[in-house]
Amino acid sequence: MKQTVGKPARRAFTAFLLLLYAMNLSAQIDSTDRKVVLLTEEISEPENPPETDPIPDTTNIHPVRLAIVTGTVGVTIAAIHIYQANGWWKDNRRSFHFQEDLKYGLYVDKLGHFYGATVGTFLLRKSFEWAGLSERAALWWGAGGSLLFQTYVEIEDGFSTWGFDRVDFAANLLGASWPVAQYYSSFLQNFDFKFSYHPSPALNNPGGIGFQGQRHIMFDDYEGQTLWLSMNVHNVLPSAVQPFWPEFLNLAIGYGARDVLGKKPYSVVFLALDLDMRKVIPDSTPFLKLLGEALNFIKFPAPAVRISPGAVWYGIYF
Repeated sequence: MKQTVGKPARRAFTAFLLLLYAMNLSAQIDSTDRKVVLLTEEISEPENPPETDPIPDTTNIHPVRLAIVTGTVGVTIAAIHIYQANGWWKDNRRSFHFQEDLKYGLYVDKLGHFYGATVGTFLLRKSFEWAGLSERAALWWGAGGSLLFQTYVEIEDGFSTWGFDRVDFAANLLGASWPVAQYYSSFLQNFDFKFSYHPSPALNNPGGIGFQGQRHIMFDDYEGQTLWLSMNVHNVLPSAVQPFWPEFLNLAIGYGARDVLGKKPYSVVFLALDLDMRKVIPDSTPFLKLLGEALNFIKFPAPAVRISPGAVWYGIYF
């Protein structure tokens, strides 16, 4: 088994740092801008307004906000580089090489790459929108930035003991591209990838590599992680049945691994109820709308059933 403990930890840790950063930026939305928009709408209201009022896909760069975004992202990346260079790469340098291990973490690692890149695209997209880029431009720049950062980390790994993992890169590419695919496909918007975690026996146990004495932390505790694909049932049901299914209630299928550090690790699959946080949290303000979208990346505790191996009912699973 390839010893790559810490790789997904770095990506997940990066994603959640950026999540806090993006939410903080959005909370600073200029109230004056909102007043100007409302005043403009009152003055220039058309005689025959359209049936829908789509968000205009226009770019209006705010130089100060863009400087805050680029500066914060730049400082964050530099800090992460210093941390990783000292902790993982400095004492493990080799000539550049490719190395894959499809079974590492029983694929939880690969799903983690996909999920982390998706979160990265979301965070950068929202940051660029706050800086004034159009919705479409922010999306593409967000996807490109997320993939670029993940690729940079993979290249650095290529010059170390771990090697450049082409399967990891493929997962990063797919994850960064997923929000783009959703943007252009209304059907794909009915599916979201989520993450849940509960501590496993591996947490805080020795076995990590990098810093001397490093121990497993939450983000490389694969046994405690579950990756979910959540489906908006209400939207995919026939229109005649939709009124009988709550809009906020989804169904999710989850994947995890057990006994990862043992001799016979095995996969587990779950089916569970799920909450669409974009429906649970009102979108009456820009901050609340962002909060609902951000929290929708997390699978909150809910009833579930393990469908493999064997059927096990959980009143609450997380």
